[in-house]
Amino acid sequence: MNNPESWIEKSSHEIANCRIFQVRESIRETRDHSKSGPFYLIDAPDWAGIIPVVDTSEGRKFVMIRQYRHGTGKVSVEFPGGIVDPNEDPSMAVARELLEETGYRAEMILPLGDLSPNPAFMTNTFHAFIAESCYLDSCQKLDVHEEIEVLLVPERDAIDMIGGEEYGHALMTATLFFYMRYRGYSD
Repeated sequence: MNNPESWIEKSSHEIANCRIFQVRESIRETRDHSKSGPFYLIDAPDWAGIIPVVDTSEGRKFVMIRQYRHGTGKVSVEFPGGIVDPNEDPSMAVARELLEETGYRAEMILPLGDLSPNPAFMTNTFHAFIAESCYLDSCQKLDVHEEIEVLLVPERDAIDMIGGEEYGHALMTATLFFYMRYRGYSD
């Protein structure tokens, strides 16, 4: 039976710089030198996402955003989030994105976990957080190409809709899994 171990990078060079990510060819070899080859990697900045919770008289609601996604060519309902700037703490990045995209601020932000978006060829990390006791603080401050509708979605509805037509973003599903573990869901 094979026992996978880390490979050694022999050389690496950038193939394409696509502004928000770079494509790189990495020549790698097994430690015993029995296998080698080129591997194509996407170097992208880390991302952070957050589940903002608002406690209402009707129960817990999530602050979610609805926006068009160019990759799928469809509208997507998601939790707020975005790119972690170089040397920025992911918790600060996600607090910034929450405020910019929704106008909401949180009393407390807690880490839920980290994920590799696609470890087969992507080198970045996704950081998931929860924002407890959120409140509306200001207007949205959207980037030039952003058009975002802010939604307050009941917790149970968001859980039930994951995987539905507008609720198919894989990282949002993973963040919701972390949230359910945080809340102690067992069914």
